[in-house]
Amino acid sequence: MQASLTPKITDTQLPQWQLQEAKNRFSAVVKAAASGPAQVVTVHGVPAAVVMSPEAYERLVAVAAPAQSLSQALRCPELDAADEALFERNRTVNPARELGL
Repeated sequence: MQASLTPKITDTQLPQWQLQEAKNRFSAVVKAAASGPAQVVTVHGVPAAVVMSPEAYERLVAVAAPAQSLSQALRCPELDAADEALFERNRTVNPARELGL
């Protein structure tokens, strides 16, 4: 299995808010997200939600949209070599036999 190239929220330096503080200062969380980086809300120290600006959300959706499904990706003529590697065909005659199953 290939390791993800996307950093995890816990690996980033995004501002974090404990849930209770985020609830008490929600307008500050929203203002901070609207004018700066996304804000992470944690529950017991674990990221539970991310508050981000509409522009950041739209950029995220635009990047993710081309890879929504395999059928959509296969209809996409602008696949590059990296994308094609994701859909590489296993040319082994009997993969189970190759694995000793």
